[in-house]
Amino acid sequence: MKVKGDENAARLYHAHMKRLLLTGFGPFPGAPENPTTPIVQSLAARPLDGAELVTRILPVTWHEAEARIAALIEEVQPDAILHLGLATKRNTIGVETRARNECTRLHPDAENMRRASGTIDPQGPGLRHARVDAARLVDVLRGSGLEAEISDDAGDYICNHTLYLSLGSSVPSVGFIHLPYPDEQMTLAAMQTGLEKVLRVMSA
Repeated sequence: MKVKGDENAARLYHAHMKRLLLTGFGPFPGAPENPTTPIVQSLAARPLDGAELVTRILPVTWHEAEARIAALIEEVQPDAILHLGLATKRNTIGVETRARNECTRLHPDAENMRRASGTIDPQGPGLRHARVDAARLVDVLRGSGLEAEISDDAGDYICNHTLYLSLGSSVPSVGFIHLPYPDEQMTLAAMQTGLEKVLRVMSA
């Protein structure tokens, strides 16, 4: 038998829980397997104390990206967003500090489509700065035995595009972390553990 007071307490508890949106990406040209997908799937199964974690895998497509990000934020209503992306040419984890209002017209997306414009938003600022304590997140990752650094270059592909669009929202905390391909020194499991600690910091 449910007690009304218990139901009200549960509603109040969930109303005060912080909601985090965690995203990864699917495959794209040159990366038929994107490690952010299994990492996000693994983290989705690890509950955060005092926080609600919502996860999504985003397609690596330019098409309607603006509408997709806006709709996702409207659906989830997150207090914080952490995007994970793959940086195929890096060997360390990069905590991004900014996104540029630029995108490549050279590289096709997962649907073999290219951007018609090299600007994300003609009316937007040239830079948008990430709303996370990048230095602290780097320390958390390093404390987990991972090689990590602050990065001020999120590239000009869909990772930068996604971060720029998310930073145009009113979500209080928005960040992006680029991951390298896992190897013997930086395993998939180790990255999962380090990123779980990052989520706990962002949910505090």
